[in-house]
Amino acid sequence: MSVPVTERGVVRAREARARALSCWVDAPGGGPLDLGILEVAGPDAASFLHSQVTNEVNALVPGAGNLSARVTRSGHLVDVFSLHRLGDGRFWLIAERSRVAALRADLDAFLFADDCTLSDVSDGYHWAIVQGPACASIVAAFGAEVRADEGSSASGPVPGSVVIRRSLGGDPGVLVAWPVGVVGGRALLEAAAGPLAPLDEAAEAMEIMRIEAGFVRVGPDTPGRERRLHETGLEQQAVSYSKGCYLGQEVIARARTYGSVPRALRALVLTGASSFDAASALLTVLPAPGADAVLSSGAVIGQLASRTYAPVVEAAVVLAYLDRDHRTPGAALELATPSGVVSCRVQTVPLFRAADQAARVAALYDRSIRVFADGDEERALAILEEALRIDPTFADGYEAVGVMLGRSGRWHEAIDVFRRLEEVAPGEPLVNTNLSLYFMKLGDKATAEVEASKATEKGMARAAAEKRGFELSAADVVAEQRAQRRADAARKRDMFRKVIAIDPEDPIAWFGLGNALSALEQWEEAESSLAEARRYDKKNSAVYLAHGKALEALGKRAEAVDAYRAGMVVASGRGDLMPLKEMEHRVLLLG
Repeated sequence: MSVPVTERGVVRAREARARALSCWVDAPGGGPLDLGILEVAGPDAASFLHSQVTNEVNALVPGAGNLSARVTRSGHLVDVFSLHRLGDGRFWLIAERSRVAALRADLDAFLFADDCTLSDVSDGYHWAIVQGPACASIVAAFGAEVRADEGSSASGPVPGSVVIRRSLGGDPGVLVAWPVGVVGGRALLEAAAGPLAPLDEAAEAMEIMRIEAGFVRVGPDTPGRERRLHETGLEQQAVSYSKGCYLGQEVIARARTYGSVPRALRALVLTGASSFDAASALLTVLPAPGADAVLSSGAVIGQLASRTYAPVVEAAVVLAYLDRDHRTPGAALELATPSGVVSCRVQTVPLFRAADQAARVAALYDRSIRVFADGDEERALAILEEALRIDPTFADGYEAVGVMLGRSGRWHEAIDVFRRLEEVAPGEPLVNTNLSLYFMKLGDKATAEVEASKATEKGMARAAAEKRGFELSAADVVAEQRAQRRADAARKRDMFRKVIAIDPEDPIAWFGLGNALSALEQWEEAESSLAEARRYDKKNSAVYLAHGKALEALGKRAEAVDAYRAGMVVASGRGDLMPLKEMEHRVLLLG
């Protein structure tokens, strides 16, 4: 653990979530708040960086930025940093000061004919870090006019100063840099921010907030082994969906397209401790970061990383890379430690998202759909990418991206996105239904059949879970879940209607619309939509199955049987065994 946990640090983290945490970093001291700058300048700076880092560079306008990463040819993570295009053509890569020299050397090894320079200018700047809901008012009082978008930057009121929007712990945040030797910067910030937290408390509070936000730190969260980028979850924020070729791109795309990653980052929430002292005691018995995560049975299920007491869940938490069989959210695990067994449950990261993020994400989602309806697909994808950077768990965003890519025949990219969605929503059957459809488009019948089987299994498991909940008299819980599913289905219905308005012959959109209407139990329109899907795609057995079920719901049993029989012919010819068996059973039951 890079920063010890004290009760005062926890209190400070809670205060930071409620208002703002601010601190100075005047001299090198190590750690995540000790920031450094790799400056890249010259005529070819943009094109060089674009070919070397994972996120968009060429399309960045002055004053824009993003989170990006450097990976090897094999997709292993070298570093992650905040990348910004300044108004004078320079680029800043902001990372922990202790890592800047190594990052510069790594990039310099690939600098051949490009006309640009790489300079470590870390020692030339002082830093102030402001994180929390009040940071916007502090920036305004400081006199900086910087956009609210994450990654945006602008010149500050002090000569040579730069103000950057960057969250280090899930809340809105800003970083302020000004040149060493320039007077006035600190005085202006003191007046704007008021009393500043001592650095030791700020460091501890920020470490707690970082872990709650699920932000991976290279070093403490990657000890003892090389980590592929997609294991860390960073690709959800630090990888562009649409940029051109960059070092390691093929490996990252292939890993996501053709199978979920062997290990993926999750939070293990330690249970059985009702107080801060008890939870802190649990943290002391855990093996060190980088050690294997071992069950009480002796099975190794992954590796442990950073840990802390997380006030957002009022429990001790450890980040861990877990294998496929043990990373399902809600799973209860028994970890073996040198002092005995510790109980925990699996939870997705982030544990915390700022309260205003949901509204921002919803607004971006709505905007992207409208832009897509106007025919600007690439702009719509870019807007959705921004929404997913704000909330990497936004399931509707991934689905919309996948549908848009599928409509354009970009099957491999659509599969990549639905693989991401599968990590975010592992229990959602529609994810695997879409994967099955896209793999079939590529002619990969075997994989399509596997995905169809998964969709069926998840649907059955969900129905069984709901039934058990009802029998346990948890009707209120079931009703809430049903309301949420109906709201999701309504959003999907509206989205697919807009897609169809653009292209009335899109079979994927008709299929998606039919499924959404079925979830809403709007059977008449669902049946007609699925009939259209059959009309434009006569080789998709899943469409016949869904159409038959809609006809059954309308009491049209004979027509349902005809739909199932026609689907059985298609499924038999294509080797779609799971849909074939289900349609066969329906025909037998309906007589």
